[in-house]
Amino acid sequence: RPEEKAPHLPDFAEMTVAYSETISSSQGGVFIKILLLWKGSLYKLVYTDLIAYLLIYYVFNISYRVLMPPETRQNFELVVRFCSGMDKNIPLSFILGFFVAGVIGRWWEMYMNIPWLNRIAFCCYGLITGTKDTFEVAKQIRCSLMRYMNLAWILLMHSISERIVHRFSNTEEAAADENGGVRALLENINRCDKVQLHFRKLVTENEIDAFARAEAEYKIKYQKKYVPDYWLPLHWAALLSKKAMIHGYCDPRSMVMIMREVERVRCMMHTLNIYNDVMIPLVYTQVVIIAVYSYFLLQLFSQQFVNPKLTAEMMSARTNATVMPVTVTSSSSTGDVIDMYFPIFTVLQFLFLMGWLKVAMCVMNPFGDDDEDFHTSDILDYNLEITSRCVEGQSAPHYPEGLTEPSMEWLKKSAGSEGDNMLEYLDAAEMEFSVVPPPPPEKFLEPLQMTGRTRRERLQRRLARAAACCRNGEEDNQLVERRRRQQQPESP
Repeated sequence: RPEEKAPHLPDFAEMTVAYSETISSSQGGVFIKILLLWKGSLYKLVYTDLIAYLLIYYVFNISYRVLMPPETRQNFELVVRFCSGMDKNIPLSFILGFFVAGVIGRWWEMYMNIPWLNRIAFCCYGLITGTKDTFEVAKQIRCSLMRYMNLAWILLMHSISERIVHRFSNTEEAAADENGGVRALLENINRCDKVQLHFRKLVTENEIDAFARAEAEYKIKYQKKYVPDYWLPLHWAALLSKKAMIHGYCDPRSMVMIMREVERVRCMMHTLNIYNDVMIPLVYTQVVIIAVYSYFLLQLFSQQFVNPKLTAEMMSARTNATVMPVTVTSSSSTGDVIDMYFPIFTVLQFLFLMGWLKVAMCVMNPFGDDDEDFHTSDILDYNLEITSRCVEGQSAPHYPEGLTEPSMEWLKKSAGSEGDNMLEYLDAAEMEFSVVPPPPPEKFLEPLQMTGRTRRERLQRRLARAAACCRNGEEDNQLVERRRRQQQPESP
C-alpha cells in the first residue's frame, strides 16, 4: 500500500467560524481585523433586518419633515412622547440575557456530546488481537466493529443534521425512488466516496436485509414511517465483541472494556437525540421574540427627530393664536434638539440587541447549514479515516521498521466456539468487500481555493490519499502525477 500521511483532524475552530489567526497577535489593529470579518459576523446576521428597520424609520422621518400638515405633526409628536415612555417599561436586557445564556449553554453541551470515535477505535485496536495465524481475522473483527460504530453515527446524524441529510439523500436514485425507505438510505451510504475510500462498503447486503425486516415489522406494528434505529448497529457491535471473546481474540476483561466504550458512545448519541427532540419551550422563545420586536417598534417612533417649536409656530401662524409646543420628553423642557439625519445610536442599539437575539436563534439548532453550525460532515470524514487506520493495524505503512504486532499466544478459545458462525459471517462480509472497486483518485483532487503553503500542504495530503486508493500501479500513479502538475500552485 502506498505511503499515507497522518489523518487530517478537523480544525475545532472550523466547527463554527475560525478567527484565531486574526487574534494571534496582540499588536494594534486586531479589533479592526475582527470587525471587518464577514463570514459568521454580526453584520451578516442582522443586515436585512437593519435595512428594513431604516427604511421604515426614514418613511416616518421624511413624512414628518415634508408631508405632514401642522395638526398631523403635532399628533405625531404626541405618539413620539408616548413611545418614549413605553420603551423603558420592557425589561429587554434581563429577558434576552437569560435566554441567550440558556441557549449558549445548550449549544455547548450538544457539541460536547458529539461522538468522536477515536477512543473506541484505539480501544478496539489494542484489545482485539490474536496470534500470527489469526491477525487477519482480528482485523476483520475490528473492521466490522468500526463499520457498525460509523453506521450508528451516520444514522443518528441523518435524523438531526441537515448536512448529513444532504450528503446521503441527494442522489438521483433516492429522488427517483420515493418508496426506497431504509434500503435506499443505506445504499446511498455505501455509494459515498469517503466510505468507499476507507471501508469499500459500510453496510453489507445481509445487514441491509436486517434493516429492511426491522422496517417492515415497525410499519406493521405502528403504521408509521420508519426512521432507521441508530442503536441497532450498536447491538451488533456488542454481540460481535462477545463472539470475539469466545473465539479467543480478547479476554473477558477486554470484552467488558469494549462494551463500556460502546455504551459510552450510545449514551452520547442518546443525549444528542434528546437535545434534538426537547427544545427550549416555545412560549419562552415567543416571549423573547415579541419583546425584542415590540421594543424596536416603539423605538421607530421614540427615536424620531421632532421639532415641537416649529410645529407650534406653524399652527400659531395658521390659527392666529398662541400654541404651546408639545413636550416630547419626561421633563418639562421644550428646548431645541439636535437634528441627527442618521440615527447612529439607534443603529448601534439595534446591532447589540437584535444581534443578541439572532445569535441565540442561530445556535438553537446547531445542526443546520448556518455559518455557526457544526460541520458534521467533516467530523464524519475524520471518524471514517481514524477508524479505518485502527482497523489496518500492522498492515498500515505508518509503523517504524522493527515494531511488529505481538502474537498473543495466551489467548484461548472458550467452550462452545466450535459451533459459532462468526468466522463464516466475517468471511461473507470480506467477500462482499473484495468485489467493490476503490473510488477513482480524481474524486479527491478537486481544485483548492487556497494559496501559498496551506494550498500545497492540503494538495499533498489529497495526493497521498488518492495514491492510497490505487491498486493498479503505474497507470494510476501517472494519473495522480498529471493531476498534481495541473494543480501545482504558481511560484511567487
